Amino acid sequence: MTTISFKAIQLDAATRQRTGREVALVAETRQAAIDELLSLLNVSVSDARIDPTRTLVQLPSDLWTIVGMSSAPPMTEGSGLRRAGAKHRRVR
Repeated sequence: MTTISFKAIQLDAATRQRTGREVALVAETRQAAIDELLSLLNVSVSDARIDPTRTLVQLPSDLWTIVGMSSAPPMTEGSGLRRAGAKHRRVR
């Protein structure tokens, strides 16, 4: 199985706005990413309330959301080598 990059974002529990704290996680599944987050925060699974969709993790003092990060394919050619305006060129 391949590993997927996730990002855990801390939210303000009252307003659900970002607090600015983010943690990058690499795991095979979203549940494994949640387990990794809980171990980083030194919180047991019994103390956390995990949303059934596994996107929201509520801790006694924190609220975290887990999002998948897209891995962009590596660029194989520079922008100067691509055909400029290929999509917008009209053939008469």
